[in-house]
Amino acid sequence: MDSTCTFAEALSWAQSECETALSQFLGTKVNFSPEECSERMADQLLVIVGQFSQIDEVNRAIIVGVYGDLQGYLVIFLPPEDADRLAAYMLEGETDPEMKESVLAEIGNLTTARLLMGISKGLKLNGGALPTPPVTQVDFSGALLQSLTALLLSQGQMKVMHSVWKLKVNLPNSQASGTAHFFLPL
Repeated sequence: MDSTCTFAEALSWAQSECETALSQFLGTKVNFSPEECSERMADQLLVIVGQFSQIDEVNRAIIVGVYGDLQGYLVIFLPPEDADRLAAYMLEGETDPEMKESVLAEIGNLTTARLLMGISKGLKLNGGALPTPPVTQVDFSGALLQSLTALLLSQGQMKVMHSVWKLKVNLPNSQASGTAHFFLPL
């Protein structure tokens, strides 16, 4: 069985881990499902990622690095209004900008940790992979992905396992949606 197939199977473990943890943390139903998983050349990432995200739109991004046995990055893009609704729901209407950023960062941290846990279970890895502290920012999706691509290339990473995830969070009277991109250099 090739590594892509094995990795794709491990994503089902990761999906279960993420959905359970996010649903418990947010106190509502969450769908976090993989849309695609494939091996890519790092210099092609921006074009490929543009198929899944509007690269010319401003989004709230939650960026989490991964280090240890697995290394890479998770980037979650949320439309600003969805990020605001999600944070307001979690903070019960609190409007402090630092608290909003903290809640969004914790969603990124929890997602990455559970994604890594599920992948490690699925691939039967014995060692550890840990998330870095999350960073949140508002930027054009394309600019952020271009920076990430440049970073991967500057680190000598030529091939990357790229998985795209759709996030849907059921909120009272609305829904918050986003797209996540998980990059693991090969």
